[in-house]
Amino acid sequence: MKSSAKRKKQGMMKYYLVLPAAILLFCTTALPVLYMIYTSFFRLDPVVFNREWPFVGLQNYATLLTQDPMFWSSLARTVKFLIYTVTPQLAVGLFLASFLYKEFKGKRIVQTTLMFPILATPIIVAMIWKYFFDFDTGFLNVALRSLGLQAQPWLSTKGLPMFANIPVVGEWLVRTFSLSYAFRTIVFINFWQWTPFCFLIFYSGMTALPSEVYEAARIDGATGWQVFRLITLPLLKAVIFAVAFIRIIDCLKVYAQIWVLFGNAEPTRVINIHLYTLGFTTSDYGTTSALGVMLILMIAALLFVSLKLGRRRDA
Repeated sequence: MKSSAKRKKQGMMKYYLVLPAAILLFCTTALPVLYMIYTSFFRLDPVVFNREWPFVGLQNYATLLTQDPMFWSSLARTVKFLIYTVTPQLAVGLFLASFLYKEFKGKRIVQTTLMFPILATPIIVAMIWKYFFDFDTGFLNVALRSLGLQAQPWLSTKGLPMFANIPVVGEWLVRTFSLSYAFRTIVFINFWQWTPFCFLIFYSGMTALPSEVYEAARIDGATGWQVFRLITLPLLKAVIFAVAFIRIIDCLKVYAQIWVLFGNAEPTRVINIHLYTLGFTTSDYGTTSALGVMLILMIAALLFVSLKLGRRRDA
């Protein structure tokens, strides 16, 4: 009887050990989310903030979907930001991992150098590139002028000339595909900072692959491209899927870099920037809460689809 009680006590010990962390996580994550969901059903602005909040049901959600044109444009801009950043990050990260997987002189130095962008915070990265991109004193334009070339308005919200100057459809292309200097800049900075992260995970995944498969492929006379396409890619599917999901979630949460460079300028207003602008410019906290809930639902939907695809792949 005593041994049974002792085993039961030992079995409960694992729950006691994680209880403080669970309580902290609930208070810092779950409670704010529940409060945001609650306030999304009320009209909440500075006028009624210290009074009784009028219950409006789903009106805040309806306002976002039908009366806020910036919601749809910022949502579309967020999707374009995901496509423009995540796709090249995965491709270049995988290329770098494949290239640096081979042994060569100076490999460790290159790998260490690639890690530098990840170590800096997004705000510091944005401030550094804001200096580099400055039209008058920025390093890039100073270098261009010294070479006799024309300085570029890197931080301008104007459309890229190669697209904007196309007759008839130029303005439509710029507006539809966000082909502006500003949007290109935020895509480049995000690419510069987080491609090394993709490389690091891919490289770690490649080091864990069985070497026997590659030795057998070399004996059979497979080319480098065949080895990459028929062996490396299939074996790295799970890793690629995980990295893509992480980067999509991170890009959905992007805020600091864009705000430091462009504030709430319309050409770079993704969904997070619009959420901040809606809350602190119009002070419509009820509608802002509704937007936050919708953003969480988008992320949850992505997670659900990812888990479904993962189970289907493992089946």
